[in-house]
Amino acid sequence: MSIVVGTIELKKDVDRPLSAAFLAWSSEEAQRAWGDPGDGWVMAFDQFRFTVGESDICRFGPKGGQQYINENHYLAIEPEQRIVYSTSLSSAGRLNFAGTVAITFEATDSGARMRLIEQGLYFDGQEDIAGHRSGWEGMLSALGKYLLSRP
Repeated sequence: MSIVVGTIELKKDVDRPLSAAFLAWSSEEAQRAWGDPGDGWVMAFDQFRFTVGESDICRFGPKGGQQYINENHYLAIEPEQRIVYSTSLSSAGRLNFAGTVAITFEATDSGARMRLIEQGLYFDGQEDIAGHRSGWEGMLSALGKYLLSRP
């Protein structure tokens, strides 16, 4: 058994107001749109409860392949300021990752800046920092495109 400890920190500026950036995280419909893992993959929420003390449960993976379960438990939600949640990722009944994610929102001259920090434990080589960083970069890029496509 092995455990790797890691931190990812990313920023994303968007030419949209804080309210729109925050709504993209707080809405199941929005998260399904920008969180879509792409061609050949499926994603569905078993539960979406964006409230402190509640949880989201999302299943995703390649069609016909290994499925992953992501559980997020909300610890703090301050509209248009920050979201903090504990998170875990498992597959085939095995815990692959556990950690904490914080997203902060800040007004900029042209819109909003989101800062994402993930601190986590990567178990037994099933997940790694580079993979999570790449995943978050892709999702933040998709989130930016989603926001630009909205009125």
